[in-house]
Amino acid sequence: MRAMLWLISALIFAVGCSTEQRATNECEVSIAYLGSLVRYEAVLLKDDISICGRVVATDKMGEIANAVVIADETAGVALQVEASNSDAALPLYSEVTVHCSGLYLAREGQRLVVGNRPTAEYSVDRLTDSDIALHATIDTLLSTPPEPLLRTIGEIAPCDMLRYVRIDGVEFIERGKAWLDCDSLDMPLNSLRHITDGRDTLTVVVNDATIYGAEALPPGTLNCFGIIDSHEGELALRIINKQAIEQ
Repeated sequence: MRAMLWLISALIFAVGCSTEQRATNECEVSIAYLGSLVRYEAVLLKDDISICGRVVATDKMGEIANAVVIADETAGVALQVEASNSDAALPLYSEVTVHCSGLYLAREGQRLVVGNRPTAEYSVDRLTDSDIALHATIDTLLSTPPEPLLRTIGEIAPCDMLRYVRIDGVEFIERGKAWLDCDSLDMPLNSLRHITDGRDTLTVVVNDATIYGAEALPPGTLNCFGIIDSHEGELALRIINKQAIEQ
């Protein structure tokens, strides 16, 4: 009987956990499993769980603001951050572990987000530099990107949200324009561009702080790398590390 009770306990504990555990009894789970914990409002993560993945978006080139996106083989999640230089804290492409106990988990539209206790302004509040140091550990510094998911525009689905993808054989519809529009004072604006493969079209969201925003969109047929994001409830691409590469 004692052996049977031990086996049942072990099986229960193993649900959602990897076979590898840390000395602190922290249980590593997938990002998809983490997403299954979300309810209708922000959830406090009380258990000693962690996620491990690759950093696939930071503010390194200004392409995303107030977030660091981490993805594993199952899903992606955005750490909402207040850090002025998130790439210094969690460098692009590095492998990191996020220790989730004490953080809050929520959804902003289709995006899975993690941060501090929510305020009236945000689904979850942003993490400060000290919060990042407390909850995130850089496991390996890597300078090359992870293997992207190869997608056509027509194949992109909600399950790809915040995952790192590659879309081949596309062109910008707004050929000849810059990445960013500007206002009457010549200040850059958050902008939308569009890519097409000749059959389907996808919105490309461009953050107003993108450092190459004044440059012209690359011409010709391109392979585009980035994360799947959303704009006004629709799936969109956010190009990361200026990777819109001519074929």
